[in-house]
Amino acid sequence: MVWRFGRQAISWGNGMIFNPMDVFNPFDPAAVDKEYKTGDDMLYGQYLLNNGSDFQGVAIARRNPRTGNVEKDQFSVAVKYHGFLGMNEFDLLAAEHFGDRVLGLGGIVNLGGAVLRGDLTWTRTDTEDVFSAVTSLSYSWNWGGKNVSGLLEYYYSGFGQKDGAYSLADLLQNPDLFKRLERGEVFTLARHYIGASATIEMSPLFMLIPNVFVNLEDPSALAQFVAQYDWKQNLLVLGALNIPIGSDGSEYGGIEAPVNNLFFSTGPSLFAQLAFYF
Repeated sequence: MVWRFGRQAISWGNGMIFNPMDVFNPFDPAAVDKEYKTGDDMLYGQYLLNNGSDFQGVAIARRNPRTGNVEKDQFSVAVKYHGFLGMNEFDLLAAEHFGDRVLGLGGIVNLGGAVLRGDLTWTRTDTEDVFSAVTSLSYSWNWGGKNVSGLLEYYYSGFGQKDGAYSLADLLQNPDLFKRLERGEVFTLARHYIGASATIEMSPLFMLIPNVFVNLEDPSALAQFVAQYDWKQNLLVLGALNIPIGSDGSEYGGIEAPVNNLFFSTGPSLFAQLAFYF
C-alpha cells in the first residue's frame, strides 16, 4: 500500500498521443519534452493485489479562481482499477471532476506482433452526456538495419466542435469545451483526429521521431520532426521542428479572429534543449 500527499503527477489511460482518460494534468499531444509534468497538489493512494492488479485513488481540493475559496465543485475524486485478463490488461475508472461525473473503460490487447490500445470515457456534465474515445495500433520492426517503432491512433473528442466552427463566438457556445481548454485538459477543437508517429533508431545514441497530428474535419495538420541525441553520459540534446499545415479558418492553419480578415495562427517553430543530468 502506498500513500502520498503533496504536489505530484499521475498519468492514467492508454492513449499514446491523445488521452481522454488522463483528466488531471495531461500532456499536450505536441509536447516534445515529457520528462517533467506540472502535476497537482493531491492525496494519492495505491493498493497492490497479489496477482499484480491494483487500485489507485486520487483526491484534489482546489480554490475557485474567482473567489479564492475552496469549493466542492472545484474538487476531483477518482478511483481506477488496473487488472489483467490472461496476457491482456484493462482499466476501470470512476471519478467526479469539477462537478462532472466520469466513467472510463480501457485496455491493452496483444494482436499478433502488434499492440492494440484504447479507452472509452463517458462524462455527465450539467447539460449532456459526452463520450470520448481513443484507439491505437503500435508495431515494431527492423527496416534497413534500423529499429523502428510505429504508431497509428484515432481520437474522437465528444467535446469538440462540429463542422469546423472555431470562431470565438462559436467556442463560447460550447462551454464544456471552453472550460477544458482553459484548464489544459483538452488541446483540440474538433471531434475526429488521426495521430501517427514513428521512432527510428538511427544509432544507439541518435533517434529520429517524425509525428503528424491530423484534424480529419478541416482538414488541417501539424507535422513535427523530433531528434534526440544522447551526446554524453549525462548530456541529452533534444530538438523539434513544428510545421502547421492548413488553410485560413482551419484549426492548424489558424482560426478566425473577431477582426475581419485576421486569424489566430502560428507559423513554423523550432525547439531546442540541452539537458544535464546529475
